[in-house]
Amino acid sequence: MCLLSTLIGVEFDISLGNTYNFSSDITIDSQISDGQNFKFSSNPSTYGFKSPQYYSLRFRYEKKELELIHHKLYFEDSLPDEVSHFEITDGYNMLMLNILSPINRDKLPDIFSFRFGLGMVIAHPDVTVNGNRFYQTGGGLIPTVWTDGYQVSGLCSQLGFNINKFFNNNFSLNAETKISYARASIDLGEQYKLNVPNLAIHFLMGISFGK
Repeated sequence: MCLLSTLIGVEFDISLGNTYNFSSDITIDSQISDGQNFKFSSNPSTYGFKSPQYYSLRFRYEKKELELIHHKLYFEDSLPDEVSHFEITDGYNMLMLNILSPINRDKLPDIFSFRFGLGMVIAHPDVTVNGNRFYQTGGGLIPTVWTDGYQVSGLCSQLGFNINKFFNNNFSLNAETKISYARASIDLGEQYKLNVPNLAIHFLMGISFGK
């Protein structure tokens, strides 16, 4: 990966981490005339190091990036009695186009930078309502939008602060904290539609190839 990045001038980052998620106001709207609707608030967890892991992948050319954040949401508290299981853990994925804005200092060029991003949510739900599980087998670490239950579900944005420790021209360590906001509208078959917003603070550490 280091050699490939050098040859084509593209930088590559891979990071692991975890998040703090703020409480989400969730609605589950029935798509049939005599069905139930639910509205509740719940504070999800991410469990970043539990499989499938939370991670970020970034491909960067100059100061422009494509980033995939494999975010996960486990809703375990304040669920209605009718909702026995609620997670979006094969991915509340956020695919974003970013702009990297270095904070240039005379002696510390490109070590500190801000990251701004906009993109879309790609979600894979696993929800049980009234004893009926809504889940399509598949998923895992890498989303394949066209199969395995993934849905393009909404929009997302982020603002991050990044620190790089360079060892040479082709390798560095990075640490980042960022805040993201996303809204996802997710179909559960033809019976329900979920509306799941997420506001989160992310903490990541990783490695970078290329410069």
